[in-house]
Amino acid sequence: MGTHIILTVGVICLLWLLFRGIKFVYPYIRRTDLKKYLTPGAFAVVTGATDGIGKAIAMALAKKGFNIVLHGRNEDKLQAVKLEIETDNPQCRVVLLLHDGSRKSRVNVEEIEHLPVTVLVNNVGIGPMNALADFSADEIDETITLNMAFPSQLTRSLLPQLGKQALILNISSYAGLFPPPYLAVYAGSKAYNNAFSISLARELENVEVISIITGSVNTGTNKKPVTFMRPAAATYAKHVLAIVGCGRKSIMPYWPHAIQTFLISLLPEKLIDSATKRAMQQELKRPGA
Repeated sequence: MGTHIILTVGVICLLWLLFRGIKFVYPYIRRTDLKKYLTPGAFAVVTGATDGIGKAIAMALAKKGFNIVLHGRNEDKLQAVKLEIETDNPQCRVVLLLHDGSRKSRVNVEEIEHLPVTVLVNNVGIGPMNALADFSADEIDETITLNMAFPSQLTRSLLPQLGKQALILNISSYAGLFPPPYLAVYAGSKAYNNAFSISLARELENVEVISIITGSVNTGTNKKPVTFMRPAAATYAKHVLAIVGCGRKSIMPYWPHAIQTFLISLLPEKLIDSATKRAMQQELKRPGA
């Protein structure tokens, strides 16, 4: 009798592990549902699109056939990205949305409200690193305004014009899940992005909302060399678009990041605290940090 119970429990445990394994792998091997948002003349709005992940996602969407609304605060950089997209994709219409979201959260969308927008990528964000006591009041306000208030206001403004089927990708960060020291304001804002996204996903009908949990990516602000665990922005953008339709409200689209985060979660909290503090202190010592 005892042997049968042990065997039954063992089988149940194996089946549970198999289920968890399939559940983890499936989003990364399935085909993307991005095409269903590519309606005739469809536009994708991408914030923070002059560099890094935002630029890479905008260029990847243009290659998929979307017209693009590029958001940024530097007109020269916006014009440069616009030219690059139009050169690579002559059929693509590119519209510029010039606005400094760190200064003012509310953006006037009158210039684009007539466009058939089916995709919104809330990517823009800043992550100044310092001890909280050493931040200026303006730095805190700008980080909160750009990372939290601006994407919230932009999303609210664009909701009425989104198509019958629409996609919203909110770029969050692993810092919102495992907040490191010296990034208190940034980590808090990314936790907000994640919660905002999940709440919105439960609220909206016919709109797919996904919180994109991002690990280390080689970008204009993170100039560490490209490695397997730190993909180039263009590589990461492909993974972001590939995850569309995965059925998750929050996910790490780059599977090595997901494995890394899972392994970190198994460590004792004190070990995580000491390791992250040492790593962040080293970052602070780097020139330009």
